Amino acid sequence: MTASLFIRRLATVARISEWWGYKFAPIMAICFASILLLNSPIWMLGGQLLLLLLALTVAATYVSLLNDWTDRTDDAQAGKSNRLAYTSARRVAWLLGTCVVAGVGFGWYFWRTSPLIAGLYLGTWVVFSAYSLPPVRLKGRALAGVLADAAGAHFFPQMTGIMLMSASLHQTLPPLWVGAVGIWSLACGMRNIIWHQLSDATNDAEAGMRTFVTRLGATNARRIVEFIVFPIECIALLVLLSLSSRVAAGLAMLLYAGLVLIRHYRWRMKLTIVQPQPHSHVLLNEYYEAFLPLALLLAAWWQRPAEGLVLVGFGLLFGPTLWRTVRLFGRAAWWVTRRGLPSGQ
Repeated sequence: MTASLFIRRLATVARISEWWGYKFAPIMAICFASILLLNSPIWMLGGQLLLLLLALTVAATYVSLLNDWTDRTDDAQAGKSNRLAYTSARRVAWLLGTCVVAGVGFGWYFWRTSPLIAGLYLGTWVVFSAYSLPPVRLKGRALAGVLADAAGAHFFPQMTGIMLMSASLHQTLPPLWVGAVGIWSLACGMRNIIWHQLSDATNDAEAGMRTFVTRLGATNARRIVEFIVFPIECIALLVLLSLSSRVAAGLAMLLYAGLVLIRHYRWRMKLTIVQPQPHSHVLLNEYYEAFLPLALLLAAWWQRPAEGLVLVGFGLLFGPTLWRTVRLFGRAAWWVTRRGLPSGQ
């Protein structure tokens, strides 16, 4: 097997396409905002940002492999496909072991930088191991499972990122900023895992999984997100935008809101907070993944031409995610332009 073929197969079983842009672009956005909050150029921390991406990629690959491997029985009972269903235990053990060894290496580097950063990075590994592995297996323990997934996929990676930026600059982030990032990331993570559980509720019920949704019911779970979790997420986001004092972030929110309205009135797309629906889009996800990071980088580039290197690098790394949003925004802008032309032109 060639190296390129092995990498492609590993990317498939690790589900990289499912979490790369969706989870890592928002982490980069908050790191950019944190650096700018400390009045420092982003390009100076380009190496640390790449290191963070590599470290989180190793952790996310471990999580994806472990989750699929421990879900084989449940997926078989529900008639659901599993990427590792026919993979030998020896190969899975080798892949997981490789991830652990690489993770220890990153953890050692983070420890030398700051024990706090190492502890936050370790948090992702610990909570997701407890999430998937018996006898703990928090995945089937309702609220504990939701909190574990949200912490492992959002809270700990986001906190690792901002603390690494702070330590690299030898500056301290405002406590309110750190607290707002923590609350926002945890709420955002809870909303996303409950969305996933709602979309997979039938399979989980057939497999006898006691998830948050199967235990409380879809309606109750949706209401908790809509009336408690999502408002907390929005309040924390507003605090972050206020503290950042970046006009670009606010303008990006206005552009995103315009896109949401055009989607609703022109393309009849449904706006959803948490409930999966056909022909719909999840509120704020594109803002986190594309609008916010691009706005921050473009504004930074306007002030410091050297930031163009980071902008290009971000575009190369997250091209597919950004292209989908840019193309959609272009279609919306074209429709607005055409609609605004006088009749007969």
